Amino acid sequence: MNNHAKKLATPAANAAGPSTLRHAMQLLKITAAGGYQGASIDDYLDAMTLSRPSIYRLLKSLKAEDYLRSSPKRGRYLLGYQLLALGAQAGNGSGLRDLMRPRLLSLAQRFGDSFYLFARDGIYAVCLEVQNGAYPVGSFVRATGERVPLGVGQASIALLAQLPLAERHTLLKHSATQLEHDYQISIEDVETEIEFLHQHGYARGVEGSQLPEYTGLALPILDHSGHPLGALSCAMLKSRMTDEHRQAVLAGMRHHVTELVEQAHSLLHLE
Repeated sequence: MNNHAKKLATPAANAAGPSTLRHAMQLLKITAAGGYQGASIDDYLDAMTLSRPSIYRLLKSLKAEDYLRSSPKRGRYLLGYQLLALGAQAGNGSGLRDLMRPRLLSLAQRFGDSFYLFARDGIYAVCLEVQNGAYPVGSFVRATGERVPLGVGQASIALLAQLPLAERHTLLKHSATQLEHDYQISIEDVETEIEFLHQHGYARGVEGSQLPEYTGLALPILDHSGHPLGALSCAMLKSRMTDEHRQAVLAGMRHHVTELVEQAHSLLHLE
């Protein structure tokens, strides 16, 4: 073992490493919460227990690695572009995002609604890509990278429906309080919508939640072995959800899902 390796292996280094990492992650989250205005040293001091010199050391290190950058507004920090590059790869581990992006754009241009690509991330559904048409609508997620608990929205219903029954019940039991409190969604309603998907082949999402004026559709994206890769979702105003429009959108979504899996299955790498 060389001297550098010995240094890394010391108990002091091992003890400090996780703590430093947690503080760095906390600092990045505070910066992200600042939005386009970024965050100031006072924002970090208010939210963290670290001293001013310690925060400045972390800021300097994160800037050196391009995870942070200086804001045009003096004394404030913004997330660095290196995080954008890492995020693009994190959301494209299977190659699905690159393959679906032009299809989402095609659907949005054709039908005018908002189309999303979601994937499962533990107990959450994370948005990997979104394309808005001429009639964009609100959603539980506002941008790529945002996530919601499984059970919220039609895409998460499509993802939940692919899980083994025991795993699904355990997951929903764990999330029940959050679903009820934050989204006014009951486990019974989620199970009803999962059954609807099994009967009709598409998901609708739970009615009467926080976005009562919107509705949507979602399809699971399954590989040739039936493994769930993600979910293709459409959100629209309820006034646009006529029988004719629903059938047309579903046909378009099914076409793109089938075409993607048939033509590009050799490019989809399971994680």
